[in-house]
Amino acid sequence: MAKWDSRYAGHVPHDASYYSKCLLGGILACGLTHTAICPLDVTKCNMQVNPDKYKGLIKGLKTIVAEEGSRAVWKGWLPTFIGYSAQGAFKYGLYEVFKDQYANMVGKDNYDKYKGLVWCAASASAEFFADIALCPLEM
Repeated sequence: MAKWDSRYAGHVPHDASYYSKCLLGGILACGLTHTAICPLDVTKCNMQVNPDKYKGLIKGLKTIVAEEGSRAVWKGWLPTFIGYSAQGAFKYGLYEVFKDQYANMVGKDNYDKYKGLVWCAASASAEFFADIALCPLEM
């Protein structure tokens, strides 16, 4: 009898193509969404630094655009895109890798019994590396 391998236990084999799709999904899910809300982050930072001048989100956005132009609300979009794309790639891509590795480490019976713990460990492991990828770009 062949040894159980979680990578081939489901309907879709977890091969390099599958992991690549998860990685790309993470880039799209995190990189694009965080970049899209960059104007909110820029406004929030201005509100924190100078709450008397930037009173509220809409008023703050209008003040930034009036004083610095519309491009000013996109300050920091590139490091945001790069950082969160890397974070998403690691988070979603490595989660699937760790999930399969940990499932194979514990074996089919234990995996079936403790699936939630395996998923939690895989998630924590992937997030560890995802945050290391993101942190330098959050400075």
